[in-house]
Amino acid sequence: MGATVVVDAFWGDSGKGKIAAYLAKRMDHPWCFRAGTGTNAGHSIYFKDGRTIKTHQLPGAIATSDKVAIGSGVAVNPKIFLKEVEEYGQGKDIFVDLRCPVILPEYIEQEQGRLKNEIGSTASGTGVTLSEFKLRKVKQAKDIEELVPYLCDNALLANMTCEAHKDIIIEGSQGTFLSLALSYDYPYVTSDNCTTAALVDDVGLNWQYIKNVILVVKTMPTRVGPGFLPHEMGAKQIQSLKIEEYGVTTGRLRRKARQIDMGLLAESIMLNGPTQIALTFCDHYGITNSLILADTIEDHFNIPVTILDKGKYFEDIEERGYGAILE
Repeated sequence: MGATVVVDAFWGDSGKGKIAAYLAKRMDHPWCFRAGTGTNAGHSIYFKDGRTIKTHQLPGAIATSDKVAIGSGVAVNPKIFLKEVEEYGQGKDIFVDLRCPVILPEYIEQEQGRLKNEIGSTASGTGVTLSEFKLRKVKQAKDIEELVPYLCDNALLANMTCEAHKDIIIEGSQGTFLSLALSYDYPYVTSDNCTTAALVDDVGLNWQYIKNVILVVKTMPTRVGPGFLPHEMGAKQIQSLKIEEYGVTTGRLRRKARQIDMGLLAESIMLNGPTQIALTFCDHYGITNSLILADTIEDHFNIPVTILDKGKYFEDIEERGYGAILE
């Protein structure tokens, strides 16, 4: 028993929340911890019965888990948090680490200029909040009255849960190559690193409790805003193939690559140390092509591809012949 970390291989929007929700349903009621920067990324999960889960603050695993928590390294917007608790959290255990930095309206306002217009930021206030956090100027969750009923020492919770030989899931946001200190695309990056080590640090988990790292690999990587994207298609081609995607936060058409760059995948594997790979958006790339790609990845990197996401819906996730993928 221990921690399973769900991390994005490229630039985000790979379906990490959907994969985390699948793992939460498969496992025995694990605590699911949200890591990452703040509310600047969204998770969308669609079910065949018509239900839709869309979050910016809570982990996507809220779709299937009744126990979720936000790590101390994650910036919290009280308004968004409380709205999502009301929509998706009835009857569930939901905790915010008492040390989380708080996104204030003035921080959101400060991001409306250069960060939004030149860098392509979602202008959620996350970047300014984390900057002010480092300058020791922000309010923390413990200072906000509305958050008091949800406060917890989530680092203690995560470590004690693992110490008791129970499972937890750490769900990341954004993607490896948006990492502040690791991307070659600075300043077209996010407000912190988005790798396995960074996500574990956001939660405050002892690294020795890491059991699995699932690298979520999007068959046709996407990106919103400027920056490097190898094998990029034009917007007209994307739309003609009917594989367009739009940002959950911005509503912008996502730039899309026709294939994975294997050199970048090798670098992402180096940075994240995955034990397993989940291959997502297989329906966009073609199911047959995706199966061939899964074999190629396994042969090249000697890492099992254990999960295939074959469609829009939660129910389209399949395991790839390995039985107990989390053993």
